[in-house]
Amino acid sequence: MFKLKNILENKLFKTFVLFSVFRAIYGALVLFISYFLSTSYDDGILFTILFLVISFIFSRYIFKKLKPKFNL
Repeated sequence: MFKLKNILENKLFKTFVLFSVFRAIYGALVLFISYFLSTSYDDGILFTILFLVISFIFSRYIFKKLKPKFNL
């Protein structure tokens, strides 16, 4: 039980869990928007690629801002 408590209180483990939850929610949202962009417009693939590049940069920014809020 002591080892499990150490693992759950470990900062690296907490960061990993936060990152996993964040990526699951954010990833589902990005997937939905990408599908919508690629099927709704004639040049949908160009919009989708641009959106994915912006999303990549934006997600890194959001996660960096989220870490201090959880004291990680």
